[in-house]
Amino acid sequence: MPPVRRHSAPVPLALRDTGIVEFSSDDAVMYDRLRDAMKGMENGERQGSGRQPVAIHYDDGKRLLMLLYRLQTELSPEEADRVRVALRYDQTNPLTVQLSNLFATVSGHAVAEYILHHYFTTYLQPIVQPGGKIIGYECLLRPLPEQPPFRPAELFAKARSIGQHTFLDQEARQDAIRISAAHLAPGIKRFVNFLPSSLYCADTCLRGTFEAIKETRTNPADVVFEVAESEPLNLPEMADIFAYYRERGVHMAVDDVGSGHATIEVLKRLKPDYVKLDRKWVSYCDQDQNKQRHIADVLEQAAQFHGIVLAEGVEREEEWHYLRRAGVPLLQGYLFGKAMPVPGGKSVAAIQS
Repeated sequence: MPPVRRHSAPVPLALRDTGIVEFSSDDAVMYDRLRDAMKGMENGERQGSGRQPVAIHYDDGKRLLMLLYRLQTELSPEEADRVRVALRYDQTNPLTVQLSNLFATVSGHAVAEYILHHYFTTYLQPIVQPGGKIIGYECLLRPLPEQPPFRPAELFAKARSIGQHTFLDQEARQDAIRISAAHLAPGIKRFVNFLPSSLYCADTCLRGTFEAIKETRTNPADVVFEVAESEPLNLPEMADIFAYYRERGVHMAVDDVGSGHATIEVLKRLKPDYVKLDRKWVSYCDQDQNKQRHIADVLEQAAQFHGIVLAEGVEREEEWHYLRRAGVPLLQGYLFGKAMPVPGGKSVAAIQS
């Protein structure tokens, strides 16, 4: 029988909700440490003996996270460097990494700890029409008040670097659905960010999200899923992801058009329901003709597929007035309200007073 080929996984990788994880080491002592860490785990263990690999089959991503968190707390970084991890999904060849490549911390807590213990919540930032009427809110991940502060971008970046962004993204989406359902009336849009790289299988990875929509009796038409600006939009499966969401009645948005991965060409291909205009084009747009030309171009392109343009980062009244004259239908920014744990926002009278 030919030897099993092992592919060294480039980091970042994406951990999955079901599979087999196998640990091995050149250090005989580490096998006893690994077996001790697995004690109390559910059925499905294959611990082996001596220097045989220590493996476990899991069918729940949280079970894998619990094991990784336990190992991160019990092993030193030097010990984790001496352990190899093979991840098997379906019939593909194993992906191998060092155990230490699956560990990361943010503000003194393991990334897995944030996910397992839900050390975050959802804040809501208003989205308004040019006249100031609130039509929706963007759901944004924020630290819990009683926990050490962290930067959401750093948490997601660290999670992505160790493959745990799949689990963090799932939890964040479901939290956004539940909190927005508790605070927002039917008909109010709720914009929820998602990471396409976390969707190795749309049906599997989105099941919990759509269960949360059903459980909270949220109308799918009130939900807008927007691609996070940190993700590439030229993935071959992106169109399929958009189609999957739309078949289930939700709307789609491309975030930060004009910055990074989001380009006019992407708009033409994906035809999102909402087109979010990056703040770099909004800031002092009333004084910059280049920005004004770009805004006009985005409005023209979006009109071809009936996309609704939303300008982010509006902080000055002069920007608001220019965008309103330019015909931008939706606005978001500190001028109209910061992200808060409960719905909020300023009236037009309050802004102008």
